[in-house]
Amino acid sequence: MESLLTIVKSFFSNIFFRFTRRDTLLILDRYHWNGKIYDHDLFLLDVKGKKLKPLNVPKVTDSDIGFKMVGSCNGLLCVIHYSLDPNSTIFLWNPATEQTKRIMEPQNALLPYMVPPHCLIGFYFNKSDSDYQVLRVHSFENTNNEMCLGDSLTKTCAIRVERYSLCKGLWREINFCDNQCVTVNGCLFWTENSVTLRETLFWVAMEVSDKVSNELIISFNACHDILSKIELPPLITDYLEVYKKLAVYKDLVAVIICLETKSMSQCLDLWVFYDEYEGVECWCKLHTIGMFSRLERPVGILKNEILMSTDKVIHSDRGTIAFLPEDDTGVDFFYNLFNYVENSLFDGNVVVEEDDPLES
Repeated sequence: MESLLTIVKSFFSNIFFRFTRRDTLLILDRYHWNGKIYDHDLFLLDVKGKKLKPLNVPKVTDSDIGFKMVGSCNGLLCVIHYSLDPNSTIFLWNPATEQTKRIMEPQNALLPYMVPPHCLIGFYFNKSDSDYQVLRVHSFENTNNEMCLGDSLTKTCAIRVERYSLCKGLWREINFCDNQCVTVNGCLFWTENSVTLRETLFWVAMEVSDKVSNELIISFNACHDILSKIELPPLITDYLEVYKKLAVYKDLVAVIICLETKSMSQCLDLWVFYDEYEGVECWCKLHTIGMFSRLERPVGILKNEILMSTDKVIHSDRGTIAFLPEDDTGVDFFYNLFNYVENSLFDGNVVVEEDDPLES
């Protein structure tokens, strides 16, 4: 039976490329607001044709609180649909086939149910197990450990990780040894985007307590179950940080930081993270783009070029990538960008059993 399943998986892997579109496609996630009203849109961006196609996120609950894009892998999108119903919040969605599959919560969960920004969520494909998996990273107050900061005591929180297997349909908490435990000063909140590099997931997050708040990067190596904290690049004197974006640049984790001077001019700094040079971890600033007199926001990196946006256009140094739809909602905005491969199958490698039907 096992050999038959292996043959079937191999068959699906081989025909995956026959049913996928290989043009450069991106998922563009847009927020915009004016302080009172906000809007949230999702687009499919054809880079070659410079075309934007609106995507309607399916409703898997009766609630209409909103959604959050988590990640994209082999044509599958992982989405959080905010709802009062904890059993139908996270789901997988194939825009090409309009199929969805809910990630159900266990009935007897050991960890309390949480959704972002109160936890970190990641989505990736485990090549060794041929399995799509979802990660959820929580912080829990450690009442036995307190850190003295000035005249106050700041409680530390332990980080715990759950992993969902699409093949098994189960959540499982990952157990760490004592020397592998990671703590943060206060509760952990997801503040920016996330990226995945060689089955290691990275999030920009904030550790928050009554007296302390600090932004940092949380990483999780899914191959070896290693959880880590990474400090962000140092702040530059006389510059105000406006915005930042995690990205991947030449197979390295990178962060693009938008800075503003006292004269209101702006620039973008590209930093990359090195962690394999004689065991030393460090950030190195590679480029500065600007100064700009108008508002520019980092969107991401495509083919090792920084993509930037105004409220009307996404562009790189080489020119326009796409013109954006008119926005009459707000004066502020930001974008998240995800790689995408159009896939006419629900997935490329995982066999979905007949007794576990997909929802459409």
